[in-house]
Amino acid sequence: MRIGFSTGQITRLTGVPYSTLNLWAKNGLVQPSIATGKGSGSERIYSFSDLVALKVAFELRKAGVTTRSLKKVVQFVRENEGIDQPLAEARLVVSGRDVLVVRNRGQLVSALSKPGQRCLSFVIDLPRTLGELKGIADTTGAFAMGFLGPEQALKLPPKQAAQIARSERKRTRT
Repeated sequence: MRIGFSTGQITRLTGVPYSTLNLWAKNGLVQPSIATGKGSGSERIYSFSDLVALKVAFELRKAGVTTRSLKKVVQFVRENEGIDQPLAEARLVVSGRDVLVVRNRGQLVSALSKPGQRCLSFVIDLPRTLGELKGIADTTGAFAMGFLGPEQALKLPPKQAAQIARSERKRTRT
């Protein structure tokens, strides 16, 4: 026995409007996999995987990805990543006007703008990095020995550098 969700449940759980569910079911973007609801009086029944796909599609639409582009992304992921249910199974990232597929080992590949093109990607955990630097400074006793004055750090005309130096001296006296 499979657990299924009615269209009413889907709209409440995902926020996808009923009219959008109808459109996506008709144009094949996300079709119900348990019961297609053929004819009047029958209801479409969606699986949990369909629910996830609908939520992802809806979030991508809210991020500015058109329905036509969503279809292109789905097709690219099916053909190139070997994923049957791309919106429910693939890890996708919106970057500007592109949708990127996250491959294993954190590789990003364009699925829309330049399909198949790998993207340079890295994430810096700034709080962790700052914590590590603070820890190193604490354990080694490292601290700043001095600093360059504004006239030395910047290549300014001498008159402007002198003005900055005077304002800096005034600030440190008060």
